[in-house]
Amino acid sequence: MISYSNHASEILALMALKLNHVRLDHHVKDRADGPYLVVDVASPSDRFFRALRDAQAVVIEENPFQERAAISKRDRSPSDRLNLPETQLLRSTLSESLTVNRNTFGDNFFDRYIRSVFGYEEQITSAANYIVFGRRGSGKSSLLAYAMQHCKERRLPFAWIDMQVYAGRDDVQVAVDVLAEVFRQVSGSFQDVEGLVEAGRLVESFLHMSDCDAERAIARSLPRLKRALSSLAQAKGDVSIFVDDVHTLRQDAQPKLLSILYSVSRGSKCYLKISGIEHFSKTWDATNSVGLQPPHDAQVLKLDYNLTMPDKSLAHIESILDAHARFSGLPNIAYITGHGVLDRLVWVAAAVPRDALNLFAQAIAKASAQGQLRVSITSVNAAASEMAEQKLKDMTQDAKGDNTSVQSVLSQIKTFCINKKRKNAFLLEIRNDEAIFKTVQELIALRFVHVLHEGITPHEAGRRYQALLLDYGFYVGIRAARSVDLFQQEPKAQSVQQLRKLPIFIAEDERGSSA
Repeated sequence: MISYSNHASEILALMALKLNHVRLDHHVKDRADGPYLVVDVASPSDRFFRALRDAQAVVIEENPFQERAAISKRDRSPSDRLNLPETQLLRSTLSESLTVNRNTFGDNFFDRYIRSVFGYEEQITSAANYIVFGRRGSGKSSLLAYAMQHCKERRLPFAWIDMQVYAGRDDVQVAVDVLAEVFRQVSGSFQDVEGLVEAGRLVESFLHMSDCDAERAIARSLPRLKRALSSLAQAKGDVSIFVDDVHTLRQDAQPKLLSILYSVSRGSKCYLKISGIEHFSKTWDATNSVGLQPPHDAQVLKLDYNLTMPDKSLAHIESILDAHARFSGLPNIAYITGHGVLDRLVWVAAAVPRDALNLFAQAIAKASAQGQLRVSITSVNAAASEMAEQKLKDMTQDAKGDNTSVQSVLSQIKTFCINKKRKNAFLLEIRNDEAIFKTVQELIALRFVHVLHEGITPHEAGRRYQALLLDYGFYVGIRAARSVDLFQQEPKAQSVQQLRKLPIFIAEDERGSSA
């Protein structure tokens, strides 16, 4: 019998180039008219048919499968689903989804994008300025990327500015750099628009000036820059400027930059789409009347409602995972998960979509290494413990300056929940003018603590409390903390009666007395 393994391997290797280097299972079928290559996929989709067509188009002519191959649904459902090539493809697909930028997903963007819980897509693509707030991983950049893809489809001019490049800066040259990048991007695509290239050259001439000279030069050139953007909008359609992760700039520099961008865009059919973590963002400086003042100058869209609506978060995260599973050749995410896994995933990810994707990818690896047939709650818990370490690293990037007070209050909350009360949820009195309350809000922004309810009155009238949850990563999977009573195992609407029974956390100040 003739061996066709090399010919089949050639086809599969070429397909793997389109499938994150994952080789699919296959078998060769002996038919009366000759051998036929059958590639096995649990749930075939257009992605796999395209990969096969592309492979057949470039394969050598001597290959008998050049025109004799097909994608077929697996005959049987294997018990060990975690070691399927499709599951490995899902892992890599999830990993590449964790960082969103202007190039994320490429031409497959709309195949893999899941709409936000509140349907903000219609707003973010409208002719208006928007500021999108949310914690890390809540979908801010994805929503901006949706609007950017909308511009690309309609061939509308846009510029995408990743503010991580300018992290921690507060000098005037940040504004020069950003303006130069805006004009570089739009003039690169629309060089025929009168005055656009010249405006870009003008801004770049400021790059080597001192801060004082650059500030004066920008002020003098604003009318000319505004006319250039207005000409672009009139010739090619509405212009969008995407400013992603504005919070990475030092806070004092944020309103100054936004004020300059607003000056060149206002009234020019040019619109700003900005994202940031609200607690670390300062879009408006009331003292100096500088920046973007919501809602007059820009409307605010809030993506992150923590765990205040866990039932909706479950549906949203499941839909995201289902989309990635189908894109990877699996029928849905339930195909590789055990009972209660998605419920636990919502709690350990605190309803943050990117954290859920990251945790699930890690849980697949852990479950597979332990010989489990499907992703289990145990593997999700183990992944959550490791993610807590990553969040501690993120703290140094998001929370600028001295983090001593943040770490101290976090330590007190962990001791209170894990060692003293053995409950993972607690109440905190809302006192907006107190340092401890502000520090806990910072912990919420950093994803160490999560909001269950924005404000309830458990006891005497006039005293309101936030209901909060300590991040699962600090106690699940840890032997010393296994006796912690977990609040509400299923992601469903919160019971106020349950929340009122939670213990009240009272922090201690640096001297050890109650604050």
